[in-house]
Amino acid sequence: MLTREQIEEIQTERREKGISIKNLLKEKGIPEHQYFWWKRKYNKPEVPEGFLPVAGGGLPAAMSAQLPGTIQTSHGKSKLDTPGENWMSIELRTAGGTDMRIQGGLTPAMVYTILKSL
Repeated sequence: MLTREQIEEIQTERREKGISIKNLLKEKGIPEHQYFWWKRKYNKPEVPEGFLPVAGGGLPAAMSAQLPGTIQTSHGKSKLDTPGENWMSIELRTAGGTDMRIQGGLTPAMVYTILKSL
């Protein structure tokens, strides 16, 4: 296991020495796959417990199955069962770290619009 600090130290040392990362890893006896796996893991933003990671451009598949008023079709797609409102509380954290809570009578279409606008 490589720590976040070790990854940063390797990157700093590579810059200081002006050599390729592969040569430095070989010099240190660290397998390339291990270094790149941990580097990729640490580059992913951490999502606080209770929050769902959301990328702009659509409703996450896991979320569409959980929305009240949606049903799964035989082809794995969701469709609206009824257009009624349901009391919901949605907590979001933006990439900039701003927390927001949206609550009230929301339809699945409203939730989809909110998430799509992120």
